[in-house]
Amino acid sequence: MESQETPRSQAFDLLATGNLSTAVAAITAMADTQAALESLARLCTRAYRDLKSVPTLTGLAWEAIGFALQCAAASPDPKATGRYKDRARAIAYNAAANCWPGWGDAVVIQPLDIAQGLKLAERSYELVEELGLGDKASATSLWLVGALQMAAGRLSTAIAQFLRAEEAFQRAQLPVQATMARGYVALAEKALPESQLRGAESLAAILRSLRGMDSREAQFFADQLHTADRIFSSR
Repeated sequence: MESQETPRSQAFDLLATGNLSTAVAAITAMADTQAALESLARLCTRAYRDLKSVPTLTGLAWEAIGFALQCAAASPDPKATGRYKDRARAIAYNAAANCWPGWGDAVVIQPLDIAQGLKLAERSYELVEELGLGDKASATSLWLVGALQMAAGRLSTAIAQFLRAEEAFQRAQLPVQATMARGYVALAEKALPESQLRGAESLAAILRSLRGMDSREAQFFADQLHTADRIFSSR
């Protein structure tokens, strides 16, 4: 355990001083590639949580994804290959999610961060499809692509992605998540001048619907939509 903790600690110190490539090298030099990949994933979390640096997070995420896919390509075991690719998918998704300003976290997110987040979200979706992970994973990834498109001001494109996410959630028989996705359609419509009133009315109705559901998940999504509405309305 000690031999794994030491490179992780060294890597974070290097990352904190801006030496991203050296930090990555300290981790990937570990003999256990699975442990190295998990260390890179934890380092991504710390870049966001402790350093509050989204550019550091995205740069590190791309390095981790590249390492995971290299390990996948080198593995003779199809199951291990799938595990490496799925970990790359998760790292891409989590990093992309932290590039979305709609959470209201105390982190500065710049337009370039949103652009990188969108690329990461699209890469995550590609891996979902490649791995055949099903409608729920597909819908979740589509939602994130739409969220980052909305943050980038590509509202019509975002609406199309949210609608695709809603349909996939319905196929997965997840009505609460489908309602949430419809809420983001309304949120994007509210931001468009030509559909502002319709979007506001639809969003209010969807929030009432979520609040009326006897589901902790529905309450979470309602709070999430309310926060995103507040943030995007002030932009």
